[in-house]
Amino acid sequence: MVKPTKEQIKQYYSQALQRCLESFGKLDEKEWTKKVNGWTAKDHLAHLAATTEEETMVLTRQALAGEPASVPGFEKREDIVPFREKCLEKVRALPVAELMQRLRTVVEEHLGILDSLNEADLDRPAMSPGWDRPGTVRDLFFASYLFLPGQYQEIRKAAKKKLPHWIEASTPEQVNYHMERVFQYMPLVFRSDKGGDMDVTYQFTMEGEGGGVWNIRIAEGKAEAGIGAADPFDAEIATKPQFWIDLANGDLNPVTAIMPGPLRKVKIAGNLGLAMKLSTLFSVEE
Repeated sequence: MVKPTKEQIKQYYSQALQRCLESFGKLDEKEWTKKVNGWTAKDHLAHLAATTEEETMVLTRQALAGEPASVPGFEKREDIVPFREKCLEKVRALPVAELMQRLRTVVEEHLGILDSLNEADLDRPAMSPGWDRPGTVRDLFFASYLFLPGQYQEIRKAAKKKLPHWIEASTPEQVNYHMERVFQYMPLVFRSDKGGDMDVTYQFTMEGEGGGVWNIRIAEGKAEAGIGAADPFDAEIATKPQFWIDLANGDLNPVTAIMPGPLRKVKIAGNLGLAMKLSTLFSVEE
């Protein structure tokens, strides 16, 4: 994978923050109280702010100090759900305006750390209890960037009339950057406990403006991402970037998405069974 420069990371991360803040400012109290997968839209905003404060910032500072990753209450991958729920409970009762200000403050603080780093700093080792293996400080910034559109999409479920799909509201350059970060980040959340004995290659063909082709190779107990077509591949998933995002967050049923016909949204080539295993192989949560 080609590593984005510090300035590119800053550009897209800051754009994502601004888009979230502007979009969330359009929602009214009724929309913020709508339930989204068991949480209100406001809970997702609180989750975004609190997790960035108590997880992202902590891990970034520890990596830059050369310290091992240590987040109280989040020692291993299986802890992530109860840990994030505890983070949420601390701020759940705060008003939306205060939560938005906390989100702005913590992400701008994270961006401030980024400003102080050079390219070598971004390649320093880093770890998260949610990762399968060590990554870099650069990966921590990718994770924080991806968290913004991820929670935006959750909040959008409560207000689709006011908030466009993250991908559809992006420029082709933003779409391409986003999708490349998605596939670059996936190996870090690979479930080696479930696919460590596999020897396969996936190809991901994202169609339309801003799309591209990426691949992930699983072998010797780990996953590695690459740009371009794989030759050969064991399974190929071809779709539009917005449908890939919808598959990842549960907005699109994978079974109905691949059914033949005019409404088909995803095309599978090669081993269908391998393609259907993706959601169990790449996930921060169980």
